[in-house]
Amino acid sequence: MHSAQSLYDVHGINAGQRASSRHRTLRSLLSLLTKLAWATKSKMQVQRDIAELASLDDRMLRDIGVNRSEIESVVRRSTRLTSRR
Repeated sequence: MHSAQSLYDVHGINAGQRASSRHRTLRSLLSLLTKLAWATKSKMQVQRDIAELASLDDRMLRDIGVNRSEIESVVRRSTRLTSRR
């Protein structure tokens, strides 16, 4: 039976490379989870903003220059513009 170290030697892999690979995988997973959390938070904020504007009466919407039919597109466009900053 081969030891773990001898298998690493045979295949040209050292233990340091294996640990480094594991760290890269963990960093990638953490990065993916962070992006998922930000996307979820952003989507929830968009939904709250849409609901808030939808709760306004037509006169108030007209005062801010938004038609009821435009609420979702205005919020989504605004979100894209602020996320680029």
